[in-house]
Amino acid sequence: MKYAFLILFVLSALLVLAQSVNSFIKYGNQFYNQAQFDLAENQYRQALAEEPSSIEARYNLASALHQQKKYDEARAMFQQITSMSKDSSILSMVSYNVGVSHTKQKKLEESIEAYKQALRMNPEDQQARENLQKALKEQKKQQNQSQSQSQNSSMDQSEADQKLQLLQQKERQIRQRSQNKTPTGGGGSKDW
Repeated sequence: MKYAFLILFVLSALLVLAQSVNSFIKYGNQFYNQAQFDLAENQYRQALAEEPSSIEARYNLASALHQQKKYDEARAMFQQITSMSKDSSILSMVSYNVGVSHTKQKKLEESIEAYKQALRMNPEDQQARENLQKALKEQKKQQNQSQSQSQNSSMDQSEADQKLQLLQQKERQIRQRSQNKTPTGGGGSKDW
C-alpha cells in the first residue's frame, strides 16, 4: 500500500509537470503568433527549464530567437535538436532553418550545405530546394563580382604603371631641356 501511494504520487507529479510544460509552450505559441517573440522566448525557456528534453520547446525557442535575429543562438538550439532526435522530418526542418539563419548572415557556404542536408532528409522540400537555388545563384554572383574586381584592380595597376612610365619619360625630357639651356656668360649673379 505504501508503494502504491508513492507510485501514485510520482505519476501525479509527472502529470502536473507535463501540464506545466505544455502550458508554457501554449502561451509561448500565442506570443509567437502575436509577433511578441521576446515573450515567446521567455515561455519556451521556462518550458525547457521544466523539461530540458522537450524537442518542441527547444525548436520553438530556436524559432523565436531566429525571429529576433539572434541567429547564432538559434542555430545552437537547432544543433542541439539534431543530437536529440532521429526523426528525419524534424531534422529536415532543423537543417532548413539553420540554412536560413546562415543566409541571413550572408554565410553562403554554410547555408548551401544546410539546404543540401535538408534535401537529403526530405527530397520533397520545395522551400529548401528554392532557397538552395537562390543561395547558389548568390554565390555565383559573388564569385563573378570578385573575379571582375580582381581584373579591374590588375587593369588599374597596369594603367598606373603606364602613367608612371609616362611621367618618368616627361621628367627625363624636362631634365634634358634644362641641361641643354645652360646659362652662358660670366658667372651667374648680376651686379645692379
